[in-house]
Amino acid sequence: MKIEKSTYQGYLWYSNAQEPEVYNNEECELEIDEKTNPFVIEGQLFDGKVSINIRYVDGEYVVKKYTLSELEGLEYKQQTFFGNRMKDRNSGFHNLVFRQYWREQKDENCEGMKVLRPAELVFVGFEYIKEE
Repeated sequence: MKIEKSTYQGYLWYSNAQEPEVYNNEECELEIDEKTNPFVIEGQLFDGKVSINIRYVDGEYVVKKYTLSELEGLEYKQQTFFGNRMKDRNSGFHNLVFRQYWREQKDENCEGMKVLRPAELVFVGFEYIKEE
């Protein structure tokens, strides 16, 4: 699996590290191999068009790519989470910003009517917190 070279916001947290590598609009390219150590435990990368979610689960990578243009028209709510140990040498601390997308699905508990259900949770970059 290859993460294409682009300018990303996000992080990669390696198995041998105490904190993640933070990318603040920096170039990154990555070849993911399940047999390589150290491995990426988790990661979120966003280049303005594509969001990449990386997780290492039970000895295998689970990688999801979301193209924002393909999600246009879907309802979403923006959510912000405090980034644990997400400090950048230039910008201070980071909050992680996600879009929780919702999709219509039939619900048998609502007499078969369509209801909105949570679907994709997509990383869309950082929000910066100024240190006091």
